[in-house]
Amino acid sequence: MNYLKFRISACLLIISLMLVLSACATNGGGMATGNGTTADSKTASTGDTTATRTYESDKGTVTIPEHPQRVVVAVGDYVGDVLALGITPVGAPDTVFDAPYYKKYLHGVENIGDSSALSLEKVTTLNPDLIITYDEKAYENLKKIAPTVFIPYGTYNYKDRLIELGKVLNKEQEAKKCLADFAAKIAEKKQALSDVIESGKKIAIFEITGKELYLYGKSYGRGGAILYDELGLHAPAKVEKAAFKQGWASISMEALPEMLGDADYLMLGIRGDGVDQGKDIESKSVWKNLPAVKAGKVYQYSIDDFYFQDSIALNYQLELISDFLISKK
Repeated sequence: MNYLKFRISACLLIISLMLVLSACATNGGGMATGNGTTADSKTASTGDTTATRTYESDKGTVTIPEHPQRVVVAVGDYVGDVLALGITPVGAPDTVFDAPYYKKYLHGVENIGDSSALSLEKVTTLNPDLIITYDEKAYENLKKIAPTVFIPYGTYNYKDRLIELGKVLNKEQEAKKCLADFAAKIAEKKQALSDVIESGKKIAIFEITGKELYLYGKSYGRGGAILYDELGLHAPAKVEKAAFKQGWASISMEALPEMLGDADYLMLGIRGDGVDQGKDIESKSVWKNLPAVKAGKVYQYSIDDFYFQDSIALNYQLELISDFLISKK
């Protein structure tokens, strides 16, 4: 009888030890997920996940969250893409807060400073699980704070960039839908502007700063992607030769007749520090005698309205550009 009790007690003791060891292993080692990555058992049990995956960036392989929750976008040019994918970043540079088309999306987003002089301390306090940038100088410091994806600016057009960020943020389907919706809107506007487009009329983008004068092509905002890629309009041949490859070109005042003389329409931007020079140029015959100026076919755009080039910004700009062209047929 005593021997039987001893055997039962021993068995119970062994079973208890096995349960304890099993619990310790689960708490210490994490819980395997279906894709082979590891999620912490505590967060997994609440439905939150810390599962990770790898992304091949221009800076090499980086391990990123499967579903990022606290994204810092460290460059203004990519904020609109992230917003368009349905993600509100926890931090963004100061430049985006002045754009009218972002305002309704930025509630609760923290200002992390100027893109060229970020507050790394502020970024750290936001406890990001993913950072997105194209700034070479900031990259090394940012990756010490959280997994950082480097996507070079200018490598992708706005469509391909949105798809690429959709891959990073696990929002590829949202990216495709966003682009499909915008394509439908473009088609509608092209129909309304068919006579302008088919006429072969030329339009140029010209910008004045405090010291420099610039022409712009397709890839540096200012509505270029809409005008030239989406609506199918063209700039004067000399503007295309000078500005389209790099995206922009600096010119002199004396070159205005040569560069803009064949433009039927002008998009004119005057930066804050260029107001005085803008008034000076507009008072001179070299400006007044341009065909587009004489015909009253100049649209002065707001730099804040036309600086960025993403699906949110482009939707906004498309309406303004279409209204201008329709009114000046």
